[in-house]
Amino acid sequence: MSRALRIILPALALLLISGVLCALGAMDAVSTTAAAKAEMSVIDLYILAGPIEWGVLTPLSIITVALGLQWILTIKHETLIPPGMADELHNVFAEGVTDEAVENARNLVANDRSMLGNIVATMLDKKDFGYTAMKEATEIAGAAESNKYMSKVSWLSMFASSATLLGLLGTVSGIIKSFLKMGSSSGAVDPSMLAASIGEALVCTGTGLAIAIMGLYMFFFLRNRVNQATLDCAVLSSEILDYFRPPNH
Repeated sequence: MSRALRIILPALALLLISGVLCALGAMDAVSTTAAAKAEMSVIDLYILAGPIEWGVLTPLSIITVALGLQWILTIKHETLIPPGMADELHNVFAEGVTDEAVENARNLVANDRSMLGNIVATMLDKKDFGYTAMKEATEIAGAAESNKYMSKVSWLSMFASSATLLGLLGTVSGIIKSFLKMGSSSGAVDPSMLAASIGEALVCTGTGLAIAIMGLYMFFFLRNRVNQATLDCAVLSSEILDYFRPPNH
């Protein structure tokens, strides 16, 4: 499954970026003169936007969309909290917390690498140290699991922030070149040429904003998934932990 995702997602990302670039080209064409419309295509704008556009922003857009789609397909509630696991654990401890029940629970979560499975496994490992140690281990394991997934999806936020700044950098660089060209030319400057040059520079800003918007939407969507799964794991693990609570605790 993961190998297929690595092959399919970059292709989907390329298609999406191509659509974004076409939209940016159409928006730019509306604001230019009729002569510029006839002479410049979307590919021309893309190439003339400079190395920041096709050397930095394009790879960044592919990485952002590919990782975002991959995590949307893999970081799901049923993956973090396998359906039925909590019910099976309740059934194991329904007759009491015996050594056999604890061993069965350990076997149940031994090969499970989900968020809930790792938390319960850590909890059961501390059984011999008492209820307080089990509770502390559960809280630490929950925080570690949440941080593990949040550290992944936080890359999308970083990509979105850097894309905006990189797009602005490309625009500023293009405008500087336009004014340098205008200063070095002798005689009157053709306004249509200056407008076209600035339009090329603004392509970087448009691309950076498109990446930032996509990245932020995917980041907040995934962050809410992880936060919800973390809260659900805290409730479920607390229910399992109650079986080990001393009568007078």
